Amino acid sequence: MTRNLTKGEPGKIILLFALPMLFGNIFQQMYNMVDSVVVGNFVGADALAAVGSSYTITFGVTALAFGLGNGASILIGQYFGAGRSREARHSIVTSMTFAILFSLVLSVACIFLCAPLLRLVNMPKSIFPMSMTYMRIYFLGLVFTFAYNMLSSVFRALGDSKTPLIFLIVASVVNIVLDLVFVINFKMGVAGVAWATIIAQAVSSVLALVALRRRLADMQQQDPAYAPESHETFRQQLSLPLLKKMIRLAIPTTAQEIAISGGMIIMQAFVNGYGPRIMAAYTAAAKIESLAMMPIINISTAVTSYAAQNMGAGEIERVKSGYRASLRISFVFAAVLGGAIVLFGHSLVGIFVSGEGAAEVAAAGANYLLYSAFAFIFMALLFPAEGVMKGTGDVNFFMLFAIVGIVAKVTAALTLSPAMGYTGLWLAVVIGWGCEAVCTTLRYLSGKWKTKGIIQHPVAAAETAAEQ
Repeated sequence: MTRNLTKGEPGKIILLFALPMLFGNIFQQMYNMVDSVVVGNFVGADALAAVGSSYTITFGVTALAFGLGNGASILIGQYFGAGRSREARHSIVTSMTFAILFSLVLSVACIFLCAPLLRLVNMPKSIFPMSMTYMRIYFLGLVFTFAYNMLSSVFRALGDSKTPLIFLIVASVVNIVLDLVFVINFKMGVAGVAWATIIAQAVSSVLALVALRRRLADMQQQDPAYAPESHETFRQQLSLPLLKKMIRLAIPTTAQEIAISGGMIIMQAFVNGYGPRIMAAYTAAAKIESLAMMPIINISTAVTSYAAQNMGAGEIERVKSGYRASLRISFVFAAVLGGAIVLFGHSLVGIFVSGEGAAEVAAAGANYLLYSAFAFIFMALLFPAEGVMKGTGDVNFFMLFAIVGIVAKVTAALTLSPAMGYTGLWLAVVIGWGCEAVCTTLRYLSGKWKTKGIIQHPVAAAETAAEQ
């Protein structure tokens, strides 16, 4: 069901909206972790390093899906919040169509570019063939990755975070079962992991698409202006002006995701220079870190949908109240989860590997998580402000802030790693998060986001002018 986020207590609304996404992302991270656990224990540490190193590249490609989804959700959310159902429906149909067509073209290109991309991240020769196998299969199913990300963004923009959870749980169960069958029973190695991921994403995408078709039909019938004789065909719901708006909103957020991915690739190249065991430690620790930071990220995603609807409705004060509430919630999560990964880091990393070299991998991974806990403080500062800026359409500075963080991280890595070894890389990550958090928070405090909405409201413009 769709939900109006312009009514009710902001903190409660944001938290309740974020919870289904949190559960969904936990399931998603769990099946990603199952990939790593199964590969690390039943294929070997080299295979784990191959899959983990490939992730930095696959993330870069799926960053395009995240960016398109963000652009679509801003557009849809603001129209939905303003009560303009027809524009919201047309935005949904247009964005879904574009995402699917774009992903098909990108899939073909990525399959042919696998080898150059792997050389770009300094992939060791010993695991190059395994990484190549994994990536080619993964890119074969890229259309399902794009489709599911866009579908999830659409549902969230409509105030529904529960429907994507249902389909993600289904995908997680399918992925875990197929991991075990393909890797353990059929001995397919990293190829089995990749096929399991594709099939799981395909199942969730098809189910979500069926649900969206029903939702669109309901929205059309509930529209006060709807009449049976005015039913619009698929082609009539495609809109080039709306596509241009979506792309305009998506480009900065996509560029931000790509810049982040570029930073990950550079960091992966640094890590790869320390050999397969440190690579395996980084892969395992990054999986744990990703799971632990999910609550903070989900609060940010909830704020994006919340801010988009309230911006569309002209409720600027509710946007500000939502930011303050999300900031408090994020710092609580950062303190609790940061402490947990410090206390249990060694044991958690140890789950991912066994046999020769496992002790070294666990020690290096636990060391990474120690630094990661400090980074959580900056994440708690960054993500609420980022959520507001995305939801209100103030997206043009995102890439710049991401680049600032990357430059700080790479500079710190080059400076610190010669003296501190791989520990210097871990500290560099913290420095990068800190720089990006400060820049984003200052942008929020400037108040420029109040005038960036698709639907302009005189009150917001007057308030911003008065503050300046």
